[in-house]
Amino acid sequence: MKSFRVYCKECLSLGPTIAKLPEFKRSPVEPLSQREVTIPFDSQQAHIAMGMTAVTRSNPDYFPLLVGNYVLGGGGFVSRLMSEVREKRGLAYSVFSYFAPGKDVGIFQAGVQTKNDQATLALEVMSSIIGQFIANGPTQSELDTAKSNLINGYPLRIDNNRKLLDNVSSIAWNNLPLDTMEVWTKQVEAVSLEQIKAAFQKYLAMDRMKIVVLGAKNK
Repeated sequence: MKSFRVYCKECLSLGPTIAKLPEFKRSPVEPLSQREVTIPFDSQQAHIAMGMTAVTRSNPDYFPLLVGNYVLGGGGFVSRLMSEVREKRGLAYSVFSYFAPGKDVGIFQAGVQTKNDQATLALEVMSSIIGQFIANGPTQSELDTAKSNLINGYPLRIDNNRKLLDNVSSIAWNNLPLDTMEVWTKQVEAVSLEQIKAAFQKYLAMDRMKIVVLGAKNK
């Protein structure tokens, strides 16, 4: 047992140190030809994804982005993307957007699946709606609906032990305040139209969005 301990200490002292990961940089401004990638794939549907770097979970603008994205593409059938892409034009069954904040960096992503011959139009509509939202933000009615749905739905985020553990783990991993779960709904309620517009314009830009189209565009 003694020799084992000595061996482990030697391994620890002689082993290589783990290099620090490079710092993530914001998605650069690039022309569309450099940001868009089309991958041919033999499928009846095209899968379209766009996104860029965004914020960490501890960023003060997390809640304006969370609430704003509920209006844009995170709120299911009450979101703008769903209304414009599916309800009004019938281009897809599902379309979405979300923020995935991490400890050191986060991402924004939007996606849609559509018929190959509708891929170009679906991408144009999705890009247009996101661009308009970045420029103008939500209406007061949309903001009120988003807040109500998020606040009333909060109990479903903590309604079993697994979800509670996920929340506690997130608090510890992201160095969040210990009362994060207690004040979550208050932070949602405090979000204003001006905060959402400012946050989206600060962290998102259409000329920074990477676009991937898996499948065929219009033939």
